[in-house]
Amino acid sequence: MLNTKKYFIEFGLSMVLYTIAIFFSISFLANNPDTPWRIWISVLPVLPAILATIAFIRALNKLDELQQKIQLTSFAISFAAVGLATFTYGFLENVGFPHIPYVWVFPFMIATWDTTIFIVARVYK
Repeated sequence: MLNTKKYFIEFGLSMVLYTIAIFFSISFLANNPDTPWRIWISVLPVLPAILATIAFIRALNKLDELQQKIQLTSFAISFAAVGLATFTYGFLENVGFPHIPYVWVFPFMIATWDTTIFIVARVYK
C-alpha cells in the first residue's frame, strides 16, 4: 500500500504545514478581519493540501496494478457514497436540517475512501 518512507515524509511535512497554515489563518483573520489579504489568508491552508495531494498521487503511481485497482474501486465507491449523502442532505436542509459547511465534504470523502479500501481489499484475499 502507501507505506514508503518518501511518501510519509512528503505527506507528513504537508500535514505539518497544513496545521501551521490553518492555525495562522484562523488567528490572523480573527485579529485582522478587515485586512485586504483576508481572501488569500483564508485559502492559505489549501496550498499544503495541494502538496499532500501531489504526494499521494506520486505514491499511488508507484503501486502495482492490483493495489491501483483497489484504490480506484475504493475511490469510486466513496465518490458515489459521499455524492449521494451530500446530495440527499442538501434536500434535507430545505426542510430545516442544519447547514453543514462545505469544508467537511473533502474530509468525509477521504474517510469514506479510507474505510472502503479495507472492504475492497478483502475481496482480493
